[in-house]
Amino acid sequence: MRLESGLESTYIEATVGGEPRRYPLVDGTSWTIGRDARNAIVLADDMMVSRKHAMVQRDSSGAHWISDLGSRNGTTVNGLPVTNPVRLHDGDVFTIGSHEFVFRHVLPDLRDPTALGGQAATALQVVRRMLTVLVVDIRNFTGLSRALGEARLSELMGEFFREAGQLLRANGSWSQKYIGDAVMAAWTHDEEAVTPEELILMLESVQGITVVVRELNERFQPAAPLVIGAGVNSGFAATGNLGSAALADHTVLGDTVNKAFRLESASKEVGRDLVFGRDSFELLAAPPDAHSLFTRHTVLLKGYDEPEEVFGLAYDQIPRLLELLG
Repeated sequence: MRLESGLESTYIEATVGGEPRRYPLVDGTSWTIGRDARNAIVLADDMMVSRKHAMVQRDSSGAHWISDLGSRNGTTVNGLPVTNPVRLHDGDVFTIGSHEFVFRHVLPDLRDPTALGGQAATALQVVRRMLTVLVVDIRNFTGLSRALGEARLSELMGEFFREAGQLLRANGSWSQKYIGDAVMAAWTHDEEAVTPEELILMLESVQGITVVVRELNERFQPAAPLVIGAGVNSGFAATGNLGSAALADHTVLGDTVNKAFRLESASKEVGRDLVFGRDSFELLAAPPDAHSLFTRHTVLLKGYDEPEEVFGLAYDQIPRLLELLG
């Protein structure tokens, strides 16, 4: 990794080999930390550090996250163990082996009225856009935790979030969020009439994540296997930066997003792996043979007054669906 003496907007500070170091987070979107010389930050002399110990990632919104990569001695942020990806904020301290790192994100002086182009201290830049939201959630996470234990669970979850994130980015997801044991991804659409080709990217993401899950179960062989459910919904939502100027977050808000989470929950009720809301199902514009792969259900989603018609799909039907859509 390139070291610079000048001030960087986002960087990591640490003392390595007895010398203060600054590692700018400017080249690429992910930086690994470990003893192996191929890491972005190399801690070769610290035997408490695994060869590939942890990774810092920047998502599409510019937020930075740290994940433990199944290390022997774990990673902590502000004294708490990292079991799932943890969002880093300016001044957060994370520990790897005997080394302590400080994450720095330099912000403009908010007392200067010109620092934000004359805007007030609250950042609210929102655009109403058409999008498709995918929510993937781990079922029986408590059972999985008990079956694996903290160390192995941390390793498995680190791999799951890392590989799922790579798939979603490769398939054009505009945003990814990690919320507890769930992943939310959103695809934005330029037109109100979403094309089947755009939804194919979402389906390919789900298919890829099921492969990741299968490989992780083969590798870790937990007594309670890793199982995921998914929900898909399309519609308009507010997208943009929400929050204070010091801590704005690129996100999506609205009923479209909320319903995607409810549809995932409904997947357990209807006994299907993946559940589409009516809008997403109709936007597929699929031939009758493709529609026959779905099962129709009427459910009362939590927080909604009227029953909803939803459409369930098994993961093993996705290849056939993609074939018919292609």
